[in-house]
Amino acid sequence: MRLLFLLFCLIWSVIGVFGINRGDHLAWAVAAGALLVVEASLVQGYRRGGFPGWTWLVEAPCVGVVAHASGYGITIGLLFVWINFRALYGNLRSVLPGAVAVVAVICAGTGFGKMEPANAVSLAVTALIGLVINHTLAHGLRARDRAAARESVVASAGAAFAAVSTRQEAARSASGAAVRLDRAVRGALVATIASGAVRVIGHAGSAGPEALGRSMDIDDFGPGIGAALAPGGSATIVGPPAVRFTTLVGMPACDRLLLAPLVVRGEVFGLLLAALDRRPDDDLSAAMLTLADETALTLDQLLSRSRLSIVVENSSDALILAGEPGVIRFANPAAERLLGGAAGGLVGAELRGFIHPDDVDAVLAPGPSGVHTCRLRGSEDGPWTEYEVVVEYVTENDGSRSLILNARDISERRRLEVELRHAQKLESVGRLAAGVAHEINTPIQFIGDNVRFLDDAFAELLAVLDSPSAEIDIDFLRAEVPAAVRQTLEGVDRVAAIVRAMKAFGHPGAEVKAPADINEIVGNTLVVAAGEVRYVADVETELGELPLVSCHAGDIAQTVLNLVVNAAHAIEAAGRGRGTIRVVTCREGDEVVIEVADTGTGVPAEVSDKIFDPFFTTKEVGRGTGQGLSLARSLVVDRHQGSLTFRTEAGAGSVFSVRLPIGEAVPAARPSAELEVVT
Repeated sequence: MRLLFLLFCLIWSVIGVFGINRGDHLAWAVAAGALLVVEASLVQGYRRGGFPGWTWLVEAPCVGVVAHASGYGITIGLLFVWINFRALYGNLRSVLPGAVAVVAVICAGTGFGKMEPANAVSLAVTALIGLVINHTLAHGLRARDRAAARESVVASAGAAFAAVSTRQEAARSASGAAVRLDRAVRGALVATIASGAVRVIGHAGSAGPEALGRSMDIDDFGPGIGAALAPGGSATIVGPPAVRFTTLVGMPACDRLLLAPLVVRGEVFGLLLAALDRRPDDDLSAAMLTLADETALTLDQLLSRSRLSIVVENSSDALILAGEPGVIRFANPAAERLLGGAAGGLVGAELRGFIHPDDVDAVLAPGPSGVHTCRLRGSEDGPWTEYEVVVEYVTENDGSRSLILNARDISERRRLEVELRHAQKLESVGRLAAGVAHEINTPIQFIGDNVRFLDDAFAELLAVLDSPSAEIDIDFLRAEVPAAVRQTLEGVDRVAAIVRAMKAFGHPGAEVKAPADINEIVGNTLVVAAGEVRYVADVETELGELPLVSCHAGDIAQTVLNLVVNAAHAIEAAGRGRGTIRVVTCREGDEVVIEVADTGTGVPAEVSDKIFDPFFTTKEVGRGTGQGLSLARSLVVDRHQGSLTFRTEAGAGSVFSVRLPIGEAVPAARPSAELEVVT
């Protein structure tokens, strides 16, 4: 609009040159010079965005000279364009000299020129009406300019927020932007609200550094603050409450405050406050609310970022961000502790260099994430350490693909698991000790009876040798002594078998897998469990021909024992008398399968998804710890990468299936001898 009026002024000035009497060269030169002065003043004022008051004293006489030189003809139009353009700038006080100038020029034309009074009055009225209209239009233009300036301030604050790294910097930028919103704003504060207290975290303008960190009760604002404590609301506090607040925070006393809430996810957590030294020309609340929303979002993002940084920096897990090719971009301090190198030194290194070659493909394979157990080390000559690793592929903001590796040192957990397995073995041995003692006691009794019989028989034989006349039953001794010797040897073999089974079951085993005969493990375990099973169930076995399996023999023995003992307890709980436990082994493809079936109660549907949970048990208090099936699954799945599943029919029994990968090719085991299971 202003540029359009300026162009009109310049065009009319050119037209006005032709209306000047060119017969009087001096008058024409003076008028042309006056036109140039007016044009230069208007262009300069347009560039500055305003006119000093003294320019009226220069422009008005020049316009009058041009009008007189043209005989108040066509050039009089310059008067209207000029005064209307000047009306677009300044306030009412700056427009009044223009009205006086118009009247003076018109009066001069009537007194010294050829202008008729009637025409002079109509021209003056028209010019003054245009002056009023354009002054009103200028008011709207200034409001638009102020709105544009405020939008620019808010946009600049948004750009500043993108560069800040702390909440204090963001609060300082927000309060500085609030001061720039309007000339009426004297000072500004950013404050948080917690437990009814307002605490200053940012300041600008008349709010000096002494305001930072000050705290006051929210009730000090008075009842008018309620509107500013709701999302989208704002409040103006005037009078004594505003004066009291500004005094409490160390600002110069001010009787007008404008407040906008800081809102995140529908909750008000702070305030943006502007102290005003007068009523602003137009409403500031919209700009304040927009600035407050950007401030709240920035403060919340910085808080989330700070919390995330605290979690990452203090996490005991190694967190590594690497590009899709595997070059490390970020590593937290835990990576230094776990990988034995400076976290800064890890950046730029190849992630693959820290992972065991045998584990790289499985760990870094694209696709759904999962938990992997792999070996890592920080240096080429360092030892490999077992870690639990989760890898997730993500897309960053710039569109690049990256992976996040979360590594946890599980050596302590492995140590505790070993201790738990040993404790479970001790618990099992302790629980089965009475049955084992009974198993040993039975053959020991008839061994003792036979040895005493042999002692008596030998004494009688000696008596015959010493006295041929002694009478003994030779036929009886001939029949019974060999039988006694045979039974004694069988008893010794049974005791030896039980001792061997106990020794095999109780052996801690090696920490590395070794080829083992699964049928032998099953047989030894059944011998150990015989005392627990004898009085509730008959044991049937169907042991197929199996290859040697690479495994931890003690883990498999513990698993089979837990399954067999649970089967015995289920049969006893069914209350239907003596049941049957059936143990089957076979080979299916690259796996060996061990099945333990029972005729017990079955697994109720409502707990079928919990039976492998730690400490879950359906047994009465004191009979089970709830660790048996949980430990068995851990031993099979985690230690052997196998599976443990079950089928069940309520009231009819259950079948638990253990599947173990055979592992490296090993010679087939010789057929297992028939196992004698005493029931």
